[in-house]
Amino acid sequence: MLTTFSIFISIFLIGGLVYFIYRQQTKETTYDTQPERVLFYDFTNPNSVLSSGKKILLLAPHEDDEALMCTGIISHALTNGADIKVAVISNGDKKGRKAGLTRIRETLKAMEYLGLPSSNIIFLGYGDTEKNSNSFMNRLYNAETDTTVVSSYVGTQTYSTPEAPEYHYQKHGVHGTYNRATFRQDLEEIIEECRPDYIFVTSLYDTHPDHFILYKFTVESIIHLKRNNPEFSPIMYEYLIHSHDGDDHWPARNPKNGFLTPFSKPNTLDTHTLLDWEKREIFLLPMNMQNVPLSKSKKYVTISKYRSQKPAANNKYLYSYVKRDEIFWKKDFSNIACLASVSVSSENESTNQLGIKAIDGIADGYPRFPNNEWATKGETSGAWIQLSWLQTYTINKIVLYDRPNLNDHITSAVLTFSDGSLIKTGPLPNNGSACEISFPTKKINWFKLTVESAEGSNVGLAEIEVHEEKNNAN
Repeated sequence: MLTTFSIFISIFLIGGLVYFIYRQQTKETTYDTQPERVLFYDFTNPNSVLSSGKKILLLAPHEDDEALMCTGIISHALTNGADIKVAVISNGDKKGRKAGLTRIRETLKAMEYLGLPSSNIIFLGYGDTEKNSNSFMNRLYNAETDTTVVSSYVGTQTYSTPEAPEYHYQKHGVHGTYNRATFRQDLEEIIEECRPDYIFVTSLYDTHPDHFILYKFTVESIIHLKRNNPEFSPIMYEYLIHSHDGDDHWPARNPKNGFLTPFSKPNTLDTHTLLDWEKREIFLLPMNMQNVPLSKSKKYVTISKYRSQKPAANNKYLYSYVKRDEIFWKKDFSNIACLASVSVSSENESTNQLGIKAIDGIADGYPRFPNNEWATKGETSGAWIQLSWLQTYTINKIVLYDRPNLNDHITSAVLTFSDGSLIKTGPLPNNGSACEISFPTKKINWFKLTVESAEGSNVGLAEIEVHEEKNNAN
């Protein structure tokens, strides 16, 4: 009897140990339960974003950005039969023209390894300078006029390799001048030609000026195109390369010879951005990119193609982007606020905090982006902003973003609609995060927000979104 009992206990313990080992390994390859607001896409199933028939445009500021956070996206899209194009803005030529040509060829090799044909890669051929306020894109965006020429260390015109001429030369037969007007023209023509359902671009909260300026240029281009064609309503996904944690700390370096972990939340995400970690969308990497050891991962090999960037340097910084997933934040351009005309009770012209900035597509303001918000001139209670359209829309949701500084705060307001109805609001989130107001559908051609009570001295809004009823949306 004792022998039988001992055998039973041994089997039980061995079984428990096997199950424990299995669960530990499973934890490395599957997700724990996610908060309800987090969306993630499994590598085993095609999804609505990367499915056959969808058109995807991936915008990368420099050669290698497309690989660091979007290798899995490219692979999924190719596997599922989506039409994906990669557009690289800069030649990455901070160290000279030869370095720029090298980096272009590295992108061609890396994308070829993933299976993306060179015909689906667009090089815009612009310059690269510093990773600070003197960055090329920052100077281009803030140039005195649209035609002011901004030079790089290499020159003042777009260029590329003979085997992959830059976009402007292919389109117009001449090299493009480094000015804001030419860049806007190139970017808008690419977007218009691709007609993407989804656009992937570097985040507004990326610390590299080239990266967050590209976000601004992209939003402005989408809005300009939408105003000319209201049916154009792409979804935009922003991705983070350089967080405020610093490159030495984020992404976290991978454990040696361990299973791949997901991207962790940057420590500074809540204090330095308005990105909500629980609203990120997660795309799990294909299984051939989750192989261990790390050198067997297809994403690792892809990043290795960018040899000039020394992927193993800085404690294997570039390889730290080889995680179990890739993460993005979504922005929906079905928002019709940008199609309206704007009138306000007052606006601060001296600081460029105008009423029109409440519908510029950038849901942030002072202190991070003071030029992207509406601020009144010494108004609190009684301040108002009105959006008017030339046609009637059927809407059921408005999203309000208070000025993100903690001093000027709308504590109550009333929304008045052209159909004679009104809705009262309570306090808007004081940090500038979204305040969603949903209601039964209304057919309107204008609405007005009037501040009833407020704190501070110059109330206003960082952004307003207006959404149509889903069944009637463009």
